[in-house]
Amino acid sequence: MKFRVRIIKKNQILTWGLIAVLVTAGYLNYTNDPNRIYMTEVANNFEPELGDAVFVDSNNLVTNTEDFIADIQDHNFKTTSTEFFSENRINRNKVYAEQLEGYEKILKDNNSNESSLKFAQSEIIRINNEKNAIGVAESLIKAQEIEEVIILVNGESINVIVLEENLTEEKTTKIRDIVSIELVVPTENIHITVL
Repeated sequence: MKFRVRIIKKNQILTWGLIAVLVTAGYLNYTNDPNRIYMTEVANNFEPELGDAVFVDSNNLVTNTEDFIADIQDHNFKTTSTEFFSENRINRNKVYAEQLEGYEKILKDNNSNESSLKFAQSEIIRINNEKNAIGVAESLIKAQEIEEVIILVNGESINVIVLEENLTEEKTTKIRDIVSIELVVPTENIHITVL
């Protein structure tokens, strides 16, 4: 009988060593994962009653629904003026982003025809110009000593909402002029609301 002795090369040793290190690291990562340990502890200590609603407030668990509703009625949960303007700006920007994303998909689609591509390009330009015009108009209106302003465009109708205690006729005229010039719309299409 002949026994063959196989010679192990350096690259084979390195390869098997690397495999052993990766397997060990993966095992240690799995066994020491804090999220898995936490979820296991939570699952073991938590017995959910499916179908039961639990009301919570910012500080503690509410066990009595009537007390929770009474607490809500005692508090004033109106949105502050600052929140109103920031929420509406976020919503407006979200709508613009969604529109731009849709038109950009048309541009990237290889199956789009020439007229669809031209329309998508023109709409992207229109939306970006409208966003820029709104930003400039809002800045110019705030420069007129208006505390807060938001401009919402709905087709040809422009709604300008301002936070101002004493909106004079002179400021109203300036606001209409600014919006008319920046957004290129007739002044009769501009509607001003005071908060």
